[in-house]
Amino acid sequence: WASADPAMAALEELLSPASKAILLSAATAALGFFAGLRLANGRISSRVKRRRQRLACREPQSFQNGEDADVEVGGRSDGGIVCECGAIIRGQCTPEEIARHKASNRHSRNMLRHSAKEVVSCEEISEYREAAQTLLSSSDTVLEIGSHVGGTTKFIAGVAGRVIGLDQQPELVKEARLKFPEIQFENFDAFDASKLIALAKSVQPERFSKVFIDISGSRDLCTVFRLMDLVDHLIKPDIMVVKSQ
Repeated sequence: WASADPAMAALEELLSPASKAILLSAATAALGFFAGLRLANGRISSRVKRRRQRLACREPQSFQNGEDADVEVGGRSDGGIVCECGAIIRGQCTPEEIARHKASNRHSRNMLRHSAKEVVSCEEISEYREAAQTLLSSSDTVLEIGSHVGGTTKFIAGVAGRVIGLDQQPELVKEARLKFPEIQFENFDAFDASKLIALAKSVQPERFSKVFIDISGSRDLCTVFRLMDLVDHLIKPDIMVVKSQ
């Protein structure tokens, strides 16, 4: 601690060794603080920058894979792009990888969550029937998947223009037909896409504007989502009402 400046030299003579040590420690601590603050700001800026890249205005990017497949991206991050469904596609993001992702169940489920269509979830049968009372009118043609013995189907028939009940259990469909002969009940698995399409065509020129789904309230969510996805793609109703616990 020495200085060629006379003023500084005079100041040094006035300071005791202990004072000099305190000043030196304070200066060192201040330099360390500002250096750490600058480093932290640099790191935060980097994180913010990456987040802004992901959440920035999305621009459509076209990929050729036999036909155009528009994928909205919010900037590249960590070697991937953000698909329109919200998932990050990692890797080289070749047209083949993008097409494979868009054909996956994950993409379909995510798109269903982002769908503009209304999905109403009910836990109890009373809520399920209240939804029918509130959402249906005489202009609606309704499909009930999981009609059981027809109790709710009969309720829906009272407020909708037309309803068709569907169940995969033949004994339940037989009982429903005996109890409510004025209502159409069909017997097949709703996951049978070809039969579901044929049923939708059978009501043309009308369409199933609302679909009620009750495939047992305790069924696992993956199965429920798979069915919702299938209905969304094949029937394209305006509203799906789902009873699930």
